[in-house]
Amino acid sequence: MPGPILYSANPWFASHVSSQYRAGVHFAWVCECYDAMGAPPGSAAAMIAPSSSPRRIYETLRDACAREEGHSDLIRGYRRKFKSLAKEWWTRGEITDEQRDEITSSVRTPSWLMWRPVLYVIPRDPIERAGRLHHVPRRDRAAFGAELQIRDLMPNEFDILELH
Repeated sequence: MPGPILYSANPWFASHVSSQYRAGVHFAWVCECYDAMGAPPGSAAAMIAPSSSPRRIYETLRDACAREEGHSDLIRGYRRKFKSLAKEWWTRGEITDEQRDEITSSVRTPSWLMWRPVLYVIPRDPIERAGRLHHVPRRDRAAFGAELQIRDLMPNEFDILELH
């Protein structure tokens, strides 16, 4: 049985972009458990890939930032993703030239603080009752375990934590 909380680990920059350029609307890949490694053996939650586990993502980002890991695959991926999203949003007329350039320029900076991890803690029930919790098809998941998306998460629907 799914728990009452959903979790998503992201770089701080993702929440900043959502707040500054997306009218506060967040897109979040979420999981039903924070730590797939701590899930009961044999459960579907235990079969979430490390690359999709909120705890693993959080710790990988935290460690990369603490060590200023210039070759972090995860941070490189986020840089590419935000450049691509900025171009996509600009093409659709959702952001201005200046905003596109600001996002693109920001991801090129050597700042580690912008990539520090944050954890979204999201009450499941209101999102699910509203029909806004989307199951990711198997072909798009990293492993067998369930992965979910919320495509229109609003700031008042979750808490952001920075763990130390």
